[in-house]
Amino acid sequence: MPTPKCPFQNPLITGEFGCSLANPVTVRNAPQIHCGSKAALNVCNRVHEHLKSAGLPAFGMADDLAATPHNIYQKIQYGGLLGLQASLGPSPPDAGRVADVHDLVDVATEGGRRTDEIDYAALVPAMQSRSTRRRRDRRR
Repeated sequence: MPTPKCPFQNPLITGEFGCSLANPVTVRNAPQIHCGSKAALNVCNRVHEHLKSAGLPAFGMADDLAATPHNIYQKIQYGGLLGLQASLGPSPPDAGRVADVHDLVDVATEGGRRTDEIDYAALVPAMQSRSTRRRRDRRR
């Protein structure tokens, strides 16, 4: 049985985004986020695949973990979710954050019924404008 690993776990692990279904776990000494709902996980996985399908070509990249820089995947996740949130109407008070990824995806997809009908290409500018945090140089 595959693990119920959240496709949007990066922004959840950092605490920048939240999710009411997120279950933090440690796997092989590394943090992961598992989803508390199989149905919600399926919808989020489909949304994530659509975001990658729209975003990767815009960055001139293929879906290849060995060749595509990690920050491109982060821009797609963060920017895609923030763009999706912005497409739903007025920005929340903390516009650079998603309070509940599950609620956002559930509303945007109408409970998973409209997952394939969202204009993911319209979210590409939000992905491309998203800046990622750089790691600090470690001084020796």
